[in-house]
Amino acid sequence: MRKILYLYGILFILFAIAFIQISSAENTTDTSYERTVSLAPSITETIYAINGQDKLIGVTIFCNYPEGAKSKTKIGGYTTPSIETIVFLDPDLVFAHDLTDPDDIVLLRNANITVVVINTSATIDGIYYKIRTIAKYLGKAHDGENLITSMEERIEKIKKIKSELIFSSPTVAQIVWTDPLWVTGRETFIQSIIETAGGTNVYSDVYRWQPVSAETLITRDPDIIIAPVGNSHDVYNDIFFSYKFKNLKAVKNNDVYKIAEDIIARDSPRITDALESVMGMFISHQYNHIPKYCLNNNDCTSGNCDFSIHICFKLNSESCVFDKECISSYCENGICKEKFSEKISNDTPGNSGVGGNYGRGGTSLVKYVYIDGENKPVNMEKMSFPPEIFNFSEIFGLKQTINLGGNFKDAEITINVKNKTRKFKLDENGATTLTIPDYGSAEITISKSDFKNWTKTINVYVGTLNITKISGEKYGDEFKFKVTTKDGSLVKDAKVEVYGKTLMTDANGIVKTTIKTMQAGLESFASLENYKGSSISFDVQAIGKLNIEVPEKVKQGETITITVTNENKNPVLNAKVTINGIGHTTDADGKIEYNVTTISLTLKTEKEGYISSEVISVAVKKDAVFENEMYNETHNETKKNTSAYDNLLSPLNLTVISVILIIALIIFLKWGKK
Repeated sequence: MRKILYLYGILFILFAIAFIQISSAENTTDTSYERTVSLAPSITETIYAINGQDKLIGVTIFCNYPEGAKSKTKIGGYTTPSIETIVFLDPDLVFAHDLTDPDDIVLLRNANITVVVINTSATIDGIYYKIRTIAKYLGKAHDGENLITSMEERIEKIKKIKSELIFSSPTVAQIVWTDPLWVTGRETFIQSIIETAGGTNVYSDVYRWQPVSAETLITRDPDIIIAPVGNSHDVYNDIFFSYKFKNLKAVKNNDVYKIAEDIIARDSPRITDALESVMGMFISHQYNHIPKYCLNNNDCTSGNCDFSIHICFKLNSESCVFDKECISSYCENGICKEKFSEKISNDTPGNSGVGGNYGRGGTSLVKYVYIDGENKPVNMEKMSFPPEIFNFSEIFGLKQTINLGGNFKDAEITINVKNKTRKFKLDENGATTLTIPDYGSAEITISKSDFKNWTKTINVYVGTLNITKISGEKYGDEFKFKVTTKDGSLVKDAKVEVYGKTLMTDANGIVKTTIKTMQAGLESFASLENYKGSSISFDVQAIGKLNIEVPEKVKQGETITITVTNENKNPVLNAKVTINGIGHTTDADGKIEYNVTTISLTLKTEKEGYISSEVISVAVKKDAVFENEMYNETHNETKKNTSAYDNLLSPLNLTVISVILIIALIIFLKWGKK
């Protein structure tokens, strides 16, 4: 009987030890780091948003939000951190990003610092993943989930507003930079913002962020342009006051909208602020700026901007759309003019007819009009010219004969070009010959008694340019373009915009430039004063595709040679090979030497101008030397983990084991006497 009791006692003790060991190992999975450095403003903002700022000891010079981040120790730039400064701060964790130099990451890890690489988010869900990752390493998982819940609630509110108020899908361009012109494309969190608010990105065919020609913006002519403003650049002024872009719909309709550069450019928790701003832009655009979009209180006549959807508060108790600024089309700066009342039904033009928390839905509106000194309405309905009355979209040369028909024999045509104005009376047949005063943008106005004036802007050209690609196929090639007139004459000093550069043609109508990008549908645009421009679309192909060669059998503890070649089996110099999340660079023979310490390898190689290799996985044969060590590896970090075993002998665990042994001993002694 005693032997059985002893056996049970021993098993009980072993079970308790095993339980403590497993618990210790599990607890080390979510190790909480106490001294953290951030290498990106978006990461810094996220750390503050989850209340982890007490663990943050270093940030970049660009980390300016929230206010507390400005007082943290600066470790250098976004892509130019000082490794010496970081090591001196003695952090146990560094949050890097996908533009951090792989060599810097190696240096930090060699200094026994854990490095976690946070990639730029491609979607709003990607930002949630980013928050959870950062929160996990800082021991702030609960705060991270609370933050995500709050963000989701705000985004759901925006989606509800969209379903109630936005009945069209405006086309949108988000401009990053203007010289050269850079835009936001697909697989970006900014496109996710645009689509969530109900818009369509006109550059969804462009991958992430790319330079494009100005002609692409002119040709695609978006309804809305989102223009960041900040310390580094004022895109709004560059677009809105540019002669080149003056005929864009967004410019003419005042639909170029400012947004703080830091908010739209960072994949941080402030993504909800950016989304609310974009929703305000869409509402303002759809309802002709009544209510109007506001960046801050200074943009509103009332002095009050509703920051939940970035539109202005109403000024008075008159009928308003969405309970915001005056609905009347006869408003100036949000203030209604004198009025007479005319009750109108919900289906009368001008009534939004929308319901929900932000709509009038069911109540009658008051129609406002101007009145003259005799208290008579002055906006009495007049007849309209048919829209097709002047069907010219452009004119070549300074003379143009038109015939509007006998019904308009007493009409008058006014032409204004570069502040030069001429008037023409139509003859008995409604015909006349226009002698246009100059080339350029001409405003044509047709007037006739009892008719509303009809106005249209057209371009008057000398002729049309033609641009062709002569040579260039692949990344890094010199591309040549030739510009001629429609009849084949060579054009000197024409401007050619390609790949974010503006070039001038030589005496033979030729421009040359080296293009270093891989892109289908890259555009080049030729322009010359008083000529109609021309554009072409062309593809820039990759130099080739990369391949990785790894030994068939790989053993833990040995050094292997990894070779990168192109599709012709030639070695590739300076290719980046990522092995288990750490970057390495090939030598002149396309090789790297790698010491295998893990039980598996995941490899991928890439180089600018080449198609990246497929990700490959290699099984590693274990070596006895390494079997007593555990490694915790992800694509973001490589961290040796032996703490599970160290924790077994921690003071707390030793105390628990001692108590269990004492209890077991008492039981044995008691049963032994029996």
